[in-house]
Amino acid sequence: MQAVFLGIDLGTSGMRVVALSEQGEVVGKAERSWDPPETNPGRWLRTLKALLGQLKTELGQAYGIVALSACSTSGTVLAVDGRGIPMESAWLYSDKRGQAQAQQLGIPSSWGLSRWLWWAESYPERYQESYLAHPADFLLSQLGGRKQVTDHTHALKSGFDLESYSWPKEWLSQQGLNPKRFPEVVAPGTVLGTVGSEWGLGQEVLITAGMTDGCAGQLAAGASQIGQVSTSLGTTLIFKANSTEIIQTQSLYSHLHPDKTCWWPGAASFCGGGILPRYFPGGHFQTLDQQAQAYIPTGLISYPLVQPGERFPIVDPSFAGFLPAAEQGSPRFYAALLEGVAMVERLGLETLSAQGIPVQEPIWTTGGGSKSPLWLSIRASMLNRPLALVKHPEPAVGAAILAASAHWCCSVQQAAERLVQVKRYIQPQAAWVDPYAEAYQAFQTRLSN
Repeated sequence: MQAVFLGIDLGTSGMRVVALSEQGEVVGKAERSWDPPETNPGRWLRTLKALLGQLKTELGQAYGIVALSACSTSGTVLAVDGRGIPMESAWLYSDKRGQAQAQQLGIPSSWGLSRWLWWAESYPERYQESYLAHPADFLLSQLGGRKQVTDHTHALKSGFDLESYSWPKEWLSQQGLNPKRFPEVVAPGTVLGTVGSEWGLGQEVLITAGMTDGCAGQLAAGASQIGQVSTSLGTTLIFKANSTEIIQTQSLYSHLHPDKTCWWPGAASFCGGGILPRYFPGGHFQTLDQQAQAYIPTGLISYPLVQPGERFPIVDPSFAGFLPAAEQGSPRFYAALLEGVAMVERLGLETLSAQGIPVQEPIWTTGGGSKSPLWLSIRASMLNRPLALVKHPEPAVGAAILAASAHWCCSVQQAAERLVQVKRYIQPQAAWVDPYAEAYQAFQTRLSN
């Protein structure tokens, strides 16, 4: 029987569980979607029970589960009692409650701490009987892990000070929050117990502390040590890097590596694939890619944004970007939009470098935009750097890597190096590099003006 590691990804739109082999292959997967987002912890548990049963049947006698972990959405919190039982539905990172408290605390409204203060102020008696938890913490405790424990990636947006590695008790008290209502914080991958027999997963299945879905995705994407940078191109463009120093700016904030060996600064641009449906609502992107090929390089520049406001690499709530000077809806216009997003990606990487963050080759990349061979070639050529695509760049796999580190008694980084597999590299197109260098120079000139 071959050992497998389970990774559970509890997101706002569904739950996914994967089984990862010791060779880094996904050998089983079960998932369920929900719409609108599910905030009922009871349904989370029922869904997990069903998915684990489905996955166990799929694995059969060939594989034995030895360890598991979980990831969940950053900024989402819930109140549990001393037994770990939820007292309310969870409050999503996007929940409007807590906006006034966020202003009072001087933090983004997406931080869970703002809703925790709202809970304390709105229901003071119930608050005094509750403990703060994150979705992954809740699932892992219900599986048999220690209660009132979280990991340092989830804890960040609940107010945890990563530099001192402690809750700022005096400051929390000044805000009217009881520090005793906050969980113990451990590193992702820390063993929290074993799975209870009622789950039917086998004996001595290790439970390890999890991490946020964003950090789990970075781990699975392969960019988890100094010099490595990953970009995720979906509706927006997300940058994740590694640094010896903590970096906190208006547009960059840092997580702590699971092994506490370096910092993980990250940022996100509103530029990305979300611009394409705006001008090409049919969604026939493979056909559009074929039609655009003849116009590349276009010689055009753009900073395509769906609506005004940008957060990185330009920080300006009124910046509207600019579109390519071509007939809207034409193949050339489509090609220039792809190039424009690549220009923003290059500017983002240069902005990271200007902050002292090392950016080495290749650039690790994930996201829906990486499914387009044409766009990958454009981006590699615009960056004049190779891109690396990994086989399984999903957060659930990152959670499984945490589980593997506990089973193997090694660092999370060692487990990642052993399990993350590169699917292929995309090299710059030699004939495109110089034209794109000229276009990028014109792009920079336009921005400086």
